[in-house]
Formats: sequence, C-alpha cells, structure tokens
Amino acid sequence: MLDFKVNFINGAKIEIISDNSNDEYLVKFIDNTTQQVHYESSLKNGYWASPSIKYFIEWKIEVYDGNNKIYEYLYDASNQKVLIYFDSKALGDTISWFPFLEEFQKKHKCKIVASTYHNYFFEKKYPNFKFIPPGYIEQDIYAQYNIGWFYNKDKTINYNKVPINFKLNNLGKTCSSTLGLKYKESKPQIYYTKQKPIINDPYICIAPHASALAKYWNYPGGWQILIDFFNSKGYKVMMITSEPLGDKWHDSKLGGTLKNVINRTGKIPFDDIINDLVHAKAFIGVSSGLSWLSWSLNCHTTIISGFTQPTTEMESCNRIFTPSSEICNGCFNYNKLDPSDWEWCPEHKNTFRQFECTKSIQPSTIINSLCKYLKIS
Repeated sequence: MLDFKVNFINGAKIEIISDNSNDEYLVKFIDNTTQQVHYESSLKNGYWASPSIKYFIEWKIEVYDGNNKIYEYLYDASNQKVLIYFDSKALGDTISWFPFLEEFQKKHKCKIVASTYHNYFFEKKYPNFKFIPPGYIEQDIYAQYNIGWFYNKDKTINYNKVPINFKLNNLGKTCSSTLGLKYKESKPQIYYTKQKPIINDPYICIAPHASALAKYWNYPGGWQILIDFFNSKGYKVMMITSEPLGDKWHDSKLGGTLKNVINRTGKIPFDDIINDLVHAKAFIGVSSGLSWLSWSLNCHTTIISGFTQPTTEMESCNRIFTPSSEICNGCFNYNKLDPSDWEWCPEHKNTFRQFECTKSIQPSTIINSLCKYLKIS
C-alpha cells in the first residue's frame, strides 16, 4: 500500500504512508503559476514535508520514485473549508483586511471560515461565511492562512509568512498579498442597527486619541482650535473615543480637557458609535481604528498623521500630512514600533524635534480642507 496525505494548513504539507518502511520518495513543492520549485525533500514511510512558505501559493506537489513521477496533487479549494485567521486585534487591521476574504471565496469557490477579534461587525453581512472566535479549533479544513505582521527574532520581517514589506505598503495589502490576490481598495460591509441621530444639529465627530503618542496630532491646543472654529460655524463637535473625556492623563495629551464637545467617550457600545458616525457630516481622527471605521461607513474621513506615510492608510480619505519633506516623518514605515514606549520617537526622542511630524501641521490646514468639503465660507 502506498498513500499520501495532503493539506494546506499553514503551508503545504504531504505525508507518506507506505507498507514498506525502507522505500524512499522524492517530494517537490512547486508554484504551479511560475513552475518554480520552492522546496524538495526525500521521505520515507511515516514522514512528512512542508516548505517554509505559509502564505498562499497555487501549489503543485509531485512525488517521484527514482525518475518516475508516481503522484501529483494540484491545489483546489473548490467547495472546501478554508480558515482565514486574523492575527491582529486592531480594528483598523481587521477592517482593511476583511474585504479580501470575499475575494478569495469568489476566486476559489471555497467555504470561508473567518476568525477575527471583531466578528460581530461582519457576521450578519456575510451569511455565506462561518465565523469562529480566535483559538477555536475548526475541524476538516482544507487550508488555513494567518494574516498579520510577522517578524523574526531579530526584528526583521518574516517573509515566509507574508510576501511583502508590509511597512512600505497600504495596510490592506498585508491581506491581499498573503492570500495571493491583486490589491484593490475595498470597504467591508459593517452591520449595525440604524437609529435616529442623538442630536438634530449638524455635527462633526472627532477621535483624537490613539495607542501611542507618535500617532497623536501634537500641535499644542490644536483640537480645541478646531472645536471652537466649527462651533462658530454652526457645527457641534462630538468626541467618540474609548479614552474618557475628563481623565487627566488622557486629557493632558490633548493640552487639557476639551471644552464644548458632545461627550460620547468611554464605554459607549460600538453600535451607538457607528450610528454617530453614520449621521455625522464629517470625521476627523488620527491613524487609528476609528478612522478606518469611519471610512468604511462612508463618513467623510480626515486623517491627521505624520508618523505614517500617506500610502499606509486608505487612498480615498482626506489625508493631512507633514507639510514639508525637510521635517522628519514616516518613522512608522521604516522602524518597528515599540508599544511599550509611550513616547516612542525613533529619530528625535527627548529632543526639541520630538513629534515634529505632527507639531508642524497647522489647524488652518485642517480647517481649510473641511471648509471646502462642507462648503463653509
């Protein structure tokens, strides 16, 4: 008896099953698109082989007995269960990556099993998918792909798990490249229960907080200047961050407690925040998950960021960036962020140039861009 077990769970894998433990076979793992042999190995009964590449390749697996090819297997996920797991808990990552699950399903005619930390956003909008929580073991899957930013121990990118330098590409390309798809900017469908707006006046949502000070707009008093201006033009301003207004530590990062804002901060249910964004005239935020959520809901989204290059976030937004190439910017795209260092600034920490990328962004630049969109004179 001679048999072969093949699966594509975290990479291609084949196991040899033979009655004769002394028989030895040559196994080749080939990219069926380019015909490049990525890995080959000699195997005996009970042994298995798998190339180091874990992202999608249209694999062709060949087995040879001497010079004779005795077995060939071509990747075919048709009507098979394919598990796609999001390694990141970040809301922005999830939103930017999710549309490519549907593209993968269409291309391969497979059954998608999705595992994300934000399944509740998508479950009712994608009834053809099966959703499972992270850590849940799904039986009888044909293939599995893990989507994320993976590093080696020396902090270099692990190109066996993701085929591109994700730091230099749009966030969504992390997923499209891992799944072997052409990148095209796309928004996922977000489920929410539509309600009436909580106020009748026109309003703008703001989300000034983030997970690192480098992500903030660090112009002194900038947010209060925006609030006062739009209030003077008849627009209310609603703050929608999970970081609570009135918390001294968080307020200090904004130059003090913001005044004359509608307080929708703290433990507000996501469904309510989504409803606030749906009815808002515009949104102003930084490089964070709420900016991605606003964008996905078709709210006019302005992102203020200097620590990321404009190519990092979505193309179809109003991007406010560092005004001059002579000012340090884009450190996120060339360095690994240290989440344990709140004041991470790899080039100029503890100098007068720290966070100059956003300190140099004037409130007038943001005001003028929103006035043009809102037709404010």
